[in-house]
Amino acid sequence: MFTGVTREDIRRVNDEIGQAIQFQSQQEASHVGNYQNQWQKPITEYGQNDSRWHEQLNTSLFVGKIDFDSSDWAKSRKAVDAVMELLIKELKSQANANYEGLRIDSYVRQGSSREGLKVLKADEFDEMLEFHFDGLEKIQGVDMAYLRGRYPTLYAKSVFIESDGKFYLSSKYLHTKVFQSIVDTATININKAIDHHNRIESQMSKFGLRRLMNPPSVNVKINLKGGVTYDEWGGVKTSEDKEIDLDLVPAFLLRRTNGALLQCPIHAICKWAEEDSFKALEFVDQNLKWDVKSVGYERHILDVARTDKKMRIILTALRIVKTCFVKTKDDARDSGRSPHQIVTVLKSYYLKQAAFYLIMYLCHKYPQFEVNGV
Repeated sequence: MFTGVTREDIRRVNDEIGQAIQFQSQQEASHVGNYQNQWQKPITEYGQNDSRWHEQLNTSLFVGKIDFDSSDWAKSRKAVDAVMELLIKELKSQANANYEGLRIDSYVRQGSSREGLKVLKADEFDEMLEFHFDGLEKIQGVDMAYLRGRYPTLYAKSVFIESDGKFYLSSKYLHTKVFQSIVDTATININKAIDHHNRIESQMSKFGLRRLMNPPSVNVKINLKGGVTYDEWGGVKTSEDKEIDLDLVPAFLLRRTNGALLQCPIHAICKWAEEDSFKALEFVDQNLKWDVKSVGYERHILDVARTDKKMRIILTALRIVKTCFVKTKDDARDSGRSPHQIVTVLKSYYLKQAAFYLIMYLCHKYPQFEVNGV
């Protein structure tokens, strides 16, 4: 049953996406880390470099210009935020109506679009869906009978598992049987509301949604219809239809580490392994596997790095290498061959860790070393 999003919500989102086409600038927040929950457009800082090297970089097939169009970025992030408001409203409604005790609290922006490390296209955005279970953290001496009575639907989905006298939350079943279902129903209901809006208003909506399975995230594709955009000089240009990947990662809030300067929440996200994975860990029930995330610290580091020229040079170097890796893999795929091993072994996360070490050593531990250019 459709319970959340209304026709007025759809009209508002269409208006916001339409207005985003003409949006040109992004306000820089004065705060950092978890006090800021906004998308961040990358800041490119090349520094002092040989002009011939810079020209070769810009014309290279495997790097080129790493920045993307500002108006495209503005439209994409505005569309994602507007659609997310619809989704979170419908997700909360579905959880409240169908899963006793499950509460979806809010969403936390994360990933390269939040960290200011996106390259090439503004087409991928990541969000953590914070959730909790009413009263579960206060229970003493829990048993399966209580869980069955207090959370009957979750119990029926095998979310609670007993092993050796202890009780666990199944990351796999919570993801595949609960959150996947909630997001499925939410996208179906929103698309129904879009269709209803079109019949009533006799106009085409600017967006549509479809859901894909991509553990540990639930992937929602936003299909945006093209329209009129404006370049940085105010010139009119048309845009094509585009798809934006919105990755939703269910995240159980474990605790917050509070200090005078930092507030870094610690989350557990679903991270089960399939049957053929982790042969060396057969004694571990892979359906129960969770991954603890403390990405709040990384957000603080990257937000502060945006304010310092030396650090911006390091982050620009990181984005150049990321671009090279992406284009190398794309070229190998288009040519029907395997990419070089280094671009498959070194994931984007590892490249980011290398940049963190450079920031730590060159900007903090040994600040006397100069970093003049990328």
